Amino acid sequence: MLLDLCCNVNKTVCMVFNPKEKFKVVCNNFPCFSADGKTIQFVTEFKYLGHVITCFLSDDKDLQREMRNMYIRTNALLCRFGKCSKKVQVKLFGSYCLCI
Repeated sequence: MLLDLCCNVNKTVCMVFNPKEKFKVVCNNFPCFSADGKTIQFVTEFKYLGHVITCFLSDDKDLQREMRNMYIRTNALLCRFGKCSKKVQVKLFGSYCLCI
């Protein structure tokens, strides 16, 4: 069967999600996938639309990245506006550091 599908093989990766219960694992080795004559790489984590996805069904790495970015933004805010009043600092912190 031939699919008329266009795919950028340089940006395409393959990830296997293991079940949480070890006894449900069926296979650990999978055959290589290829597209357009190029082998698609297997990965354990991948950044998709700004969110880090891991094969362990955990977002701990993404939370660590976000916390690190918040510390960086907070330190930059304190360096630039450290002499402002607390009310101004809290307002800046809410708008600049908490991008929720």
